[in-house]
Amino acid sequence: MRSWRSLIVTVALLLGAAFVTAWPAGPVAAAENEPPANQESSPRLADRLFRVEWTAGASGQGQTRIIGYVYNESDHDAENVQIRISELDASGRTVRSVIKPMGDPVPAAGRAFFDLQVPSTSPSYQVQVESFGFLDNPWMTKGTEQLLAAAGFEMKIADTPEKLANLSTLTPRRTLIPQKRDNQLYYVYADPDLCKCLYVGTSTQYEQALQKSYASDQSIAVGQQVNALAWELWAPWPWF
Repeated sequence: MRSWRSLIVTVALLLGAAFVTAWPAGPVAAAENEPPANQESSPRLADRLFRVEWTAGASGQGQTRIIGYVYNESDHDAENVQIRISELDASGRTVRSVIKPMGDPVPAAGRAFFDLQVPSTSPSYQVQVESFGFLDNPWMTKGTEQLLAAAGFEMKIADTPEKLANLSTLTPRRTLIPQKRDNQLYYVYADPDLCKCLYVGTSTQYEQALQKSYASDQSIAVGQQVNALAWELWAPWPWF
């Protein structure tokens, strides 16, 4: 039986082949984002820092297999990388999407292989990095937290065993995540490793943090959803 490493090497080599049987021929695409029609904005941070090359093929039982590489064009190793795979219709609009953890870290100025399956057989897909975190540089983490504090984010220390336990289960870590509570939009940043705390801000403070990050050319990882947040443990929440 082949080892998993051997399987990865074998599948990775397929990326340079023609996929004449189970894998249809087609270009290896670099994922790109289009901003909403009513929004003019610069590319997402993830799109500025990462490039994705991939190809797709049917794997049976209504599944599609997506294999490829994520290229990290930043100066820091990236971990907790999650990939969004979107199914597109004939006009190029997103029909549905799923977010999958990549698993392996992506080294700075390097690449990492991924092999994922999605429950669909669409003729067209879009693949992009959805969220990520930088773990190799504690100074960068401290810089991000100082930036959040300067933008008005409130730091909540995990000062009870319950808070510490909840903080340790939150994923992704050191990533700014939008969360709705009582019809209000908050942004939550969890750091269970260095400060053992949460940073919580309003949408206004989030915009201020983004402006400060652009002005200082400092990266802030932004994602989609934080898991297992126990709201009642961390009350009270900031007022709007």
